[in-house]
Amino acid sequence: MQQNKFDYSLSLFNCQIKKKKLIGLFNRYIYLFEDKLIINKDSKKGYPMKIYSWTQIKKVIWKYKKSKKTPNTSTLRNIIIVTEKEQKKYYGESETLLALKRILAKFVYQESIQDEFERLQTLGQGSYSLVVQLRHLHSNLQFAAKCIDKKQLSNIENGIKAVQNEIYIMRILSPHTQIVNLHEVYDGDNNIYLIMDFCQGGSLLTEIKKRQCKFDDYEIQQIMENILSAIEYIHSKDVMHRDLKPENILFSNPNDFSTLKIADFGLSAISKLTPYLFPKCGTPGFVAPEIANMNDKSRGYSKKCDIFSCGAIFHLLLLGKEVFQGKGNAEMLKLNKECNINSSDDLYNALPPLTKDLLQMLQYISKIQNVGSQS
Repeated sequence: MQQNKFDYSLSLFNCQIKKKKLIGLFNRYIYLFEDKLIINKDSKKGYPMKIYSWTQIKKVIWKYKKSKKTPNTSTLRNIIIVTEKEQKKYYGESETLLALKRILAKFVYQESIQDEFERLQTLGQGSYSLVVQLRHLHSNLQFAAKCIDKKQLSNIENGIKAVQNEIYIMRILSPHTQIVNLHEVYDGDNNIYLIMDFCQGGSLLTEIKKRQCKFDDYEIQQIMENILSAIEYIHSKDVMHRDLKPENILFSNPNDFSTLKIADFGLSAISKLTPYLFPKCGTPGFVAPEIANMNDKSRGYSKKCDIFSCGAIFHLLLLGKEVFQGKGNAEMLKLNKECNINSSDDLYNALPPLTKDLLQMLQYISKIQNVGSQS
């Protein structure tokens, strides 16, 4: 019975490592699954000697050894699996452990970011975090990292839960070419580090300011096609972004709109998991009215809330103006909640009929959802 408890054909990755004992090194076999890590004493795939669910593993520590022959280089030699009850150390060939690390990083927290990355520059700053550019010491690839201050985070209501939710959502969505992917998470003494794609092309907001919103029809089509394609993928995973805006649309390469990526999943939610951690959220002018008007926080709303935000971005690209022309966030939010858009305004009548129809369709969806949230 025990021999058939695990279907090893479902494993995502497996490899041979070694365990050191008093009388030498002994083979061990690791198998990674979506929900657990298994360690066997032999390769016959029988009942495992160790079973760790991902929630049981507190963190994983990787140990490198500096090369004596080649200066400034090192090789990966050990993996230490840390739980609340124990620490288990295993050895392996560097290439084997690197392959294991690439898969394992999706599921666990890691330690000692300084052994992996060099900080290059600060890219941005928030209330409790920094975004910095990093160079990976062992591959020279560049990444962005969201560095979250644990002390400041603990002073924010639901702060820890929010970061855990962001990591959970990004792990569901990664990897995909049209989102900013999460590669690894490091848990240090003072900070949590989210290692993500580095986008050299800046944001759509920066591009809008630089051009004063002068985009040609092809560029608008390319941008919107890629945004909607990315949202289609995100929604296929039952995730709502809930904070789509030009600032959160990034480009991997400068002046290349085909490399568009959706960023910042800090306010994202699984649509069916109600009540949401932050039921009312988003940015005035871009947030869907059903979110801004929400009164019963125990109820949910549809993934279509993101479509309104796509419409608001489309409006800005087409016309050079935001949907609502309020002075300050309070007035903007009031207009956003009311969502009174006059489709017969001269501003819209100047648009080609098909373009106007598309813009009205995006607005119409939001109004249908808004009515549903009030009932």
